[in-house]
Amino acid sequence: MSVTLLNAGLFFLYAFGLSAFLTPCVIWLSKRIGFMAQPREDRWHRRPTALLGGIALFLSFMLPNLFLREISSPMLVLTLGASAMFLLGIIDDVNDLSPQSKFIGQLIISALIVAGGVRIQGLWHPAASIILTLFWFVAITNAVNILDNMDGLAAGISFIAACSLWVYSQLGGPILLGLPAILLAGATAGFWIYNFNPAKIFMGDCGSLFLGFLLAGLTVTGTWTSGLPDPADGGYTGVTSLVLVLVVPVAVLIIPLFDTALVSFTRVQTGRPISKGGRDHTSHRMVLLGYSEKRTVLTLMVWAGSISALALYLSYQSAQGLLVMLSVVAVISLFFGTFLTHSNGAVYDSKAGDSDTVFRRSSLLSRILNKKQILQAVVDTVLISIAYLTSYLLRYDGVISLWNQQLIEKSLPLIIPVKLCCFWIFGLYRGQWRYVSIGDMGRIFKAVVISSLIIVGLLLYIYRFEGYSRVLFLNDALLTLIMIGGVRLLMRFFKEYFSLQAERSNSIPILIIGAGDGGDLFLRELRHNSNHDYLPVGFIDDDPAKKSQIIHGIKVLGDREDIPDIVKRHGVKRAFVSIMSATNGQVEGIFDICKKGGVKCDRVRPLLPIVKSGEKESACSKKDKVIPFRPRMRKRK
Repeated sequence: MSVTLLNAGLFFLYAFGLSAFLTPCVIWLSKRIGFMAQPREDRWHRRPTALLGGIALFLSFMLPNLFLREISSPMLVLTLGASAMFLLGIIDDVNDLSPQSKFIGQLIISALIVAGGVRIQGLWHPAASIILTLFWFVAITNAVNILDNMDGLAAGISFIAACSLWVYSQLGGPILLGLPAILLAGATAGFWIYNFNPAKIFMGDCGSLFLGFLLAGLTVTGTWTSGLPDPADGGYTGVTSLVLVLVVPVAVLIIPLFDTALVSFTRVQTGRPISKGGRDHTSHRMVLLGYSEKRTVLTLMVWAGSISALALYLSYQSAQGLLVMLSVVAVISLFFGTFLTHSNGAVYDSKAGDSDTVFRRSSLLSRILNKKQILQAVVDTVLISIAYLTSYLLRYDGVISLWNQQLIEKSLPLIIPVKLCCFWIFGLYRGQWRYVSIGDMGRIFKAVVISSLIIVGLLLYIYRFEGYSRVLFLNDALLTLIMIGGVRLLMRFFKEYFSLQAERSNSIPILIIGAGDGGDLFLRELRHNSNHDYLPVGFIDDDPAKKSQIIHGIKVLGDREDIPDIVKRHGVKRAFVSIMSATNGQVEGIFDICKKGGVKCDRVRPLLPIVKSGEKESACSKKDKVIPFRPRMRKRK
């Protein structure tokens, strides 16, 4: 059934109004019958909250469908399957089914839907379509179920996905997607009002299983291959066709898929059952890194919307560009997941240990992961391929012809080993990416330039450079430099960015006296060490040229004479003298000023003594009182 823009708006408001009306009714009913989610140690909420919000979602989506004059057969089958999944969720919410029972129920319902004709289209064999569709239904259903771990997250991401599917239907995708997508968007939007932090109601398994199953069905209903080249004309076949069939659904549902992969990976690695709940999801880890719960949910929704919008745009511009985009997103997601895993080791307590048998089962995975050079080389291989394909897309206006595909098939197997060898020779696999420096970037530049020259020479010698564009290899070198260098900066970027977020939640305002090298090092130490509660509000420096300048986001507020006024204005509780070359007399003078201002002052000492030219002894007298920096330990909430 086609849906005009005006009708879409009316259907959205209809579902939204129903959801906004029914959700408070379900809240009242849950409180009346005492069906409330109680706070638990392994859960995130802190107060009793109403359950069964999925009832409001289900009715808000289903009731408008009852008044439709016509409904397509695939949508009828999908609606019946979603209803069955809703009933399974109700049973689980009331009787707490085992993970095995719930999985078998999901598999049976998915199999019945596939038997009814709802399956992924465009694959090379019906058996492959059936197996992949079954996996897709179960995977997405559980992904949304797992994503329901923070107030408003699952409903918000489902709203973004439903809106993306409706946009896709309006841009030339399957027409039958339009109505159910806009109804689902309205239902989730109305529910999200009450589910957002602080939540008044949870959707429960009846809601998350219903949403996940419906989204899985909507993404596979109709054909996703309308813009793909025909194999008879030299287009895609086999595995490439499979990837292109799934790329848009994966992009639309990227957040639940990423969270499921992260949770599954970390639990297997630490020997914990995947089916067991916990506070180790993407959202929980972001909160531990300094984000508020509201900001975490909104950020993930923005990420989901941005990736979906870019994927939908590229799906009508360039199929190859869409693959490149999703590959880049996959690499960034890999490193973000790695960062979250290493930054939040404390999400698992030591008492949660499982049997030695389970731990040994994951030890092989741990040994593989410890071979960082192998993983780095794999990532570089992917990036080298992406850079080369992207250079063709840039050179030939987003289209790779059959002739250019043949050139890629001949040259890419040569390009990858040459670049990897140069990267190895220049030491790109012997460093820690968390500590990447300007020197490392210089080595990357040399490796890229030399490898590009070698590749051009080999192609000239082997193929006489026939058919290859010179601009193409200039683009390839620039893109390789950006991608190889950028991916090595990702871990450092994530660490420094989230350190700034965590710093904002600290509660002890401090001044850093000395805006030179010592102050820079001290501020870096504060941000790298999270076991304190200090919040830098500004620098103090006697150099007039530095006043009002900003160092790592912290402003130079004035000189030492301004300290009493700055202390009162910013509520400063403590000051640190980080002038490495200051004499004892200068430090005592600063101490006196801080004392008059009513703030405690400590001196940060250098690790190595400062020896002036021609002197044999340290400028720091042995009689000096050394006040090392010991950060005040605190417990993370």
